[in-house]
Amino acid sequence: MKLRTRFTAMALGALLCTGSLAGCGPAADQVEDNGSVTGTAAVSDSEYPNLEAVNVSDYLTAQDISEFIPKECNLSGTKEDGTPWTIAWLDSDASDESMAYMDKCMKDVAKESGCEVISYDAQSDPQKQVDHVNNAINQGVDAIIINPVDTTSTISAMKKAMDSDILVIDVQNPVDDETAYDYYEGPDDMLAGQLAASMLIEACPDGGKVCMIEGMPGSAAEIKRKTSFMGVIQNYDQFDVVDIQACNNWSTAEAMNIMESDLAKYDDIVGVFTHFDLATLTAIQAAENLDRADGIKFVSVDGTQGALDKISEGGCFTGTAFQDFTLNSQVQMYMALAVLNGDGDKIEKYVMPNYVAATVDNASTLTAGWG
Repeated sequence: MKLRTRFTAMALGALLCTGSLAGCGPAADQVEDNGSVTGTAAVSDSEYPNLEAVNVSDYLTAQDISEFIPKECNLSGTKEDGTPWTIAWLDSDASDESMAYMDKCMKDVAKESGCEVISYDAQSDPQKQVDHVNNAINQGVDAIIINPVDTTSTISAMKKAMDSDILVIDVQNPVDDETAYDYYEGPDDMLAGQLAASMLIEACPDGGKVCMIEGMPGSAAEIKRKTSFMGVIQNYDQFDVVDIQACNNWSTAEAMNIMESDLAKYDDIVGVFTHFDLATLTAIQAAENLDRADGIKFVSVDGTQGALDKISEGGCFTGTAFQDFTLNSQVQMYMALAVLNGDGDKIEKYVMPNYVAATVDNASTLTAGWG
């Protein structure tokens, strides 16, 4: 599979359709009372897309910002009259450590370029985020960079902002209507799931029982990471995905409870895929508490510093799909400035930097900046 750095509207549309497949979940008779998905039917009878495992070695190197923002773009933070461009940053939840780090990165770009950033924190509340879009419109900002809480709630408000001649850049999580934003920049979560599945297949060639701990239910990241992981793993008969459970608000406490429950139910788990590193580290702790960690391979998504350090040790944490939050934050800000300064024709509508496969071979060379 070729490395992918930029997507056309058609390509992203296909991913969005994949992420919202009606048949994405299991049949009703495969769901236990506690909400978990059990048995091989969770894989074989589903309608996940047929995806290939990727060559992990093709994804070991981080990308450079120049691959997405051409050097000839005008990135000035001020208008021709010397006043600053005003950019509203609408975060989904600033209590999330990665989002707090993105806020810092954006403000660093603002300080360097001379523009102004106004931060809003939705605290995972869709209605609050809609109110924030309207507040930004009323304040007369020049651009809105929004990380949507979910895939639908802010669509109308985003369109209203566009109708008010405000540049709207959807980041991290694409909403379901591509006409609700001018540009999209964020991670390719379909690739994240493919990388995680591929790393697990390499680590456990003989297969066995696998558990999945998901992120926030209904978020684009949760949908796509599950869809793509299952799309790959379903093609390997030696693997049996025996349990899938989600963590509301990306809760590590829920991840701990899920892992403890799985360990109690299954004495022969060989692999665990979690949708975020903090859950992985928590799940590993649960396994270590029972002296079970040595027999399980953990793969994940995010790329926190704690995860990179743990992977570098060469133990049970096999690898994570590393999202470069520094790169993404900078690209998002520079994308806004380039468009505001008249260089929008030099920027792709869809920019999706690759995840990096962080393994024992390269984890020590990567820097997260958070976690």
